[in-house]
Amino acid sequence: MLLIRHSIGSRLFYQTDEYEIYPKQDKWVISIKISDKGAKEIIKFKEELNLFDVEANQKTWYYTSDGNVEFNQEKCTITIIADHKTIYPV
Repeated sequence: MLLIRHSIGSRLFYQTDEYEIYPKQDKWVISIKISDKGAKEIIKFKEELNLFDVEANQKTWYYTSDGNVEFNQEKCTITIIADHKTIYPV
């Protein structure tokens, strides 16, 4: 499960089980399907996002220092390039 939260106050913007995360050079590309309305809210706060990949035995925290978020309206996908990753055991 992927959770996208506001870094200030931890407000939940989006939660999904349909997502991809893959490494690219020294960063991580996170891609999800999302509606226009959901994407607009995430883009509005793109410099204040925390992303949590929650699995059975660990939680991985990602964030982007640059607010690197793009929405592809045609494909209904949002892509976030994270430059920080921390893994926590659960």
